[in-house]
Amino acid sequence: MKRVVFALLLLAISLFAEVEWAMDYSDALEESKESGKPVLVMISQESCNYCFFMKSQVFTRPKVARFVNGNFIPVELDLQSDPIPPYLKPYGTPTFYIVADGGKKVSRPIVGAAKADPFIDRIEKELEKLRNRSD
Repeated sequence: MKRVVFALLLLAISLFAEVEWAMDYSDALEESKESGKPVLVMISQESCNYCFFMKSQVFTRPKVARFVNGNFIPVELDLQSDPIPPYLKPYGTPTFYIVADGGKKVSRPIVGAAKADPFIDRIEKELEKLRNRSD
């Protein structure tokens, strides 16, 4: 009986997995420094339908939430209201960047929305390229 209850509890937790967004970019950089994980930046804006799709349909998927939380310190920057560092150029919304070493290493921009598996694939490829760079 205990095993069944435990299994149901794990299932319930995984169904409601959420991306744990940092409060702002400076907090994300600080947490990145402490954890050793790179920052995943999402530049968005309120009127962006693709941003809404990513937040409501992709980041709510347990597989994506586990991947993002396990590998990154995620932060969302609003194009209209948040300061955007000059080395993060939005090429439309959403635009994603992977930032490591306190901003010294920045991935190429990843522009646009994608379903869960293609999104994970795109992010994994950019993360691998970033790790292999010798800046």
